[in-house]
Amino acid sequence: VAANPSAPGLEKSERDVSVLFCDVSGYTRLSEELPPDSLNAMVESYFSAFLDSSHAAGGDINETAGDGFMAIFEAPDPEAHALEAVRTAMQLLEITEQLNTKYREHPLAIHMGLNSGPALVGSTRFEGARGSRWTFTASGPVTNLAARLSGTAEAGQILVGPETARRLRERCPMELIKREHFKNMGAATEIYRITSSS
Repeated sequence: VAANPSAPGLEKSERDVSVLFCDVSGYTRLSEELPPDSLNAMVESYFSAFLDSSHAAGGDINETAGDGFMAIFEAPDPEAHALEAVRTAMQLLEITEQLNTKYREHPLAIHMGLNSGPALVGSTRFEGARGSRWTFTASGPVTNLAARLSGTAEAGQILVGPETARRLRERCPMELIKREHFKNMGAATEIYRITSSS
């Protein structure tokens, strides 16, 4: 993006996507229990595997933080990218279980939120006193809801929004767990939990 911000495909446009947020559960507790270098090495080990899995499924990792990341999934078929995003989320849970056998004293748990629909996707430039910073992201209500769902999810849960649920209802076991009024989001949102792999 920084090398050629005007390249075709980087300009912002409305596209149908599935957005996945993945966060570590209890990160603050872990940061109090472990030395910073040990926690950093452990999280890097997990997240390296997470990012490899997401990329392999066609996910574009556009934001990372100390305890989480955001991935964007696109495909010509709206159901296809929703399904790939859910399959990736399920795989991340499996990877976590596998790596927890290595880090038995301080196992990690993750929680995820996923939502599908039209978003403004492309490059964004932030201008500061020390220069420009470019990011490639998806913005809008679809992304906002995915982030809220991740924040609502408990350890080991994958929560999806109503549009993702509508697209995958016949292909992926799930259950409606509640309707919640999120701040600044109008009507109550139906929240579904993925109950098994698809």
